Amino acid sequence: QRSGGSAHFGERFCVPLEPAALEENSLRFAAFGAAEGSAPAGAAELRLCDLDLPTRPFTAWLYLQDPNKTVDSVGEILLSLSYLPTAERLTVVVVKAKNLVWSNGKGTADPFVKVYLLQDGRKISKKKTAVKRDDPNPVFNEAMIFSVPAIVLQELSLRVTVAESGEDGRADATGHVLIGPAASGMGITHWHQMLATLRKPVSMWHTVRRN
Repeated sequence: QRSGGSAHFGERFCVPLEPAALEENSLRFAAFGAAEGSAPAGAAELRLCDLDLPTRPFTAWLYLQDPNKTVDSVGEILLSLSYLPTAERLTVVVVKAKNLVWSNGKGTADPFVKVYLLQDGRKISKKKTAVKRDDPNPVFNEAMIFSVPAIVLQELSLRVTVAESGEDGRADATGHVLIGPAASGMGITHWHQMLATLRKPVSMWHTVRRN
């Protein structure tokens, strides 16, 4: 496309894939400039296991990120989102986390998760899970319900913080995930997919980034 910043392709690619392969494969999208040998201007990756493709197609905007930008990852977390418009209820399920890297080089820690509901960047509600003892791959399976009027839905976002419980009652933050209209990457993809499939839970893995 020679049109500059905006382009419409309308092209379809078909890839034969066995159902079992959905658990193991990813799709990577990269945008390039027209110059020969140019590096990608941005890229995005979708793990097929995060999508419910056998049940319904996945349609969403993917936000391209600078592939040269280092991601300070300290683990991953699986979250489920659903919004019920009739009850004006947002449900966040903290399913599990894996490969957590503890703060300050600690050899072990007792993780838990805090979920903040933000409006215009301000914290308006907070909920947290139980503490899991000495586990870098904790399973939580805890649902958190927030009352959210539909009229303000586009002004909200979620900040999910993985924290470590200390003996003195204080908590050290391991890292966080931001989800919502102001997020990028999987954070905004997950939010848009939730809005596109109201009443149905949508689960996706997110990279936990160091605070």
